[in-house]
Amino acid sequence: AFSRPPQAGRHLYVDLGPLRHALTPQGVGDAQDLEEFLTARLGMPAPGGHRFGDDLGALRVRLSTGALLGRTDAERAECLTSPLPLELPHVQRALMSLRSIFDDLRDDAQRWEPPR
Repeated sequence: AFSRPPQAGRHLYVDLGPLRHALTPQGVGDAQDLEEFLTARLGMPAPGGHRFGDDLGALRVRLSTGALLGRTDAERAECLTSPLPLELPHVQRALMSLRSIFDDLRDDAQRWEPPR
């Protein structure tokens, strides 16, 4: 997947086009399918790029970074004031969960790649 580094804001705009061949067997053929697939897997909304003017066929989604900050006001405040937010346990758990989902997609994509 490709995503430009965030500059500001609360979302990552991710292009999963490179994983199309791994997503197709999962029933993902367009941005609406991708939205439904990732929303179910992530347990949070993953609006497809078609909602923001992209072509329906482009496999792009907008992912909120809010879940990485924490679920409670205290966790969010701790994250925003910590000099090392990536070391906070709740941030590490959220990143590990996200990574696990995308690692599964990457592994599926590698299985579908033709041998070189």
